[in-house]
Amino acid sequence: MPALTIAALGLYLAAVLAIGFAWRRRAGRDEASYFVADRSLDTFWGFLGLASLTTGGSTTIALAALVYTHGLSGLWLDLAGALGLFALGFFFARRVRREGAVTLPEILGTHYGAAARRVAAVLVLVSEIVWFALLTEATQVVLTAAFGLAPTRAILLSTAVFVAYTSLGGQYAVVRTDLLQYGLMVVGIPGVGLACALSAAKGLGGLAPAAWSFPTSPTFHAGDIAAMLVLIGLPHMVGSDVYLKLNSCRDEDTARRSTLYAAVSKILFGLSVAAIALAARKALPPVEAASALPAAVLAFAPPALAALVLVALVATMQTSADIVLLSASAVTARDLAPPLLGGRALPIAASRALPLLYGTLGLLTALVLDRDVLRTLRLGYSIFAAGLILPTLAAFLPGRWRVPTRGAIAAMIAGGATAAAGRFFPQLSGGRDPVLIGTAANAAVLLVTFATSRARR
Repeated sequence: MPALTIAALGLYLAAVLAIGFAWRRRAGRDEASYFVADRSLDTFWGFLGLASLTTGGSTTIALAALVYTHGLSGLWLDLAGALGLFALGFFFARRVRREGAVTLPEILGTHYGAAARRVAAVLVLVSEIVWFALLTEATQVVLTAAFGLAPTRAILLSTAVFVAYTSLGGQYAVVRTDLLQYGLMVVGIPGVGLACALSAAKGLGGLAPAAWSFPTSPTFHAGDIAAMLVLIGLPHMVGSDVYLKLNSCRDEDTARRSTLYAAVSKILFGLSVAAIALAARKALPPVEAASALPAAVLAFAPPALAALVLVALVATMQTSADIVLLSASAVTARDLAPPLLGGRALPIAASRALPLLYGTLGLLTALVLDRDVLRTLRLGYSIFAAGLILPTLAAFLPGRWRVPTRGAIAAMIAGGATAAAGRFFPQLSGGRDPVLIGTAANAAVLLVTFATSRARR
């Protein structure tokens, strides 16, 4: 089994590195080429990019862990993201593409000014580093299960590949690797993985009634659903990496269609992963929740098919990790570096080196957080959701409802800091999810500053 998996993984890694090498010249022409592929993506490529991005570690390793622990109610991790994508597609995708920006902080800078743009860029950067840590941790779970590698060695291996092809080919390489990765994902997860799990477990009948409890369960309550809608749903509606994909689409209609198709894809993958996790809960001895998905693959699938599914899981992590790295690099090059360089743009050669920097920082973050997938997921999404989403949505409101610049900046800082503090020091949250408290703090600052500005006028 390890030899077969190593061969399949080697072929896959060679293919994605070759794609990065093939697109290195096209991507290196200028910032528009490197970060948004010259805004050339049609609906097919836009859908592939968004569907691959929004599956990632949250709709595989993390979702399987929640469903394995809480039963079907854990599916809210995926449904919240799908609802966020539907909202984005129906209400905001066209508007985002119309801005003609590259990054999310750039959009906020248009509406709130340069200071807000820099604050937003810092929050985005922190969130992207933590998200990259999540994806390296999720990849490590798969590699450790498949090969018995030491966790640190597995993380180093996965990080090296993420960085290499992203640095070489930018968005052009990222979107081309999406085709290979998404194909593996479709065949491996809703195809082979699901079929083998249901066959080996002889269906899902016989599970305890609590496993089927939905929308809530004895261990997953209404407050947990609300937290998921804010923690996962809103970042799918307002996301820096999601917006980078939208801004790579050729026009507004393409961005809208791509987003809606990606939402349907996310539901398909979520239901498949949930079924595999429930099969593991039914038919396997107890395992660590974070390892439920790879453990199910290894137990249920024949060796050759298991190798395919495990490589598909690695591809799933990489197809999100590459755009996270690219988004962090774009924020640095477009939003943070020019003020430090006297208004000059960061050279494209320097931009291409940034994935190495942020891959290293993400790796260190993963090690500091003890490679805990769910803890890392909650931290990254909390900082972003509580800090940036409400000010971004407020920026899209008509002018008479616009929040003052100082209020937007204060809300970003208050929301992001409150949520982060609650994650590191849970006692401060009083038993409530920190993302809800941080978002409430953000909303309170926005409302107070808006009311004050209206009173002064």
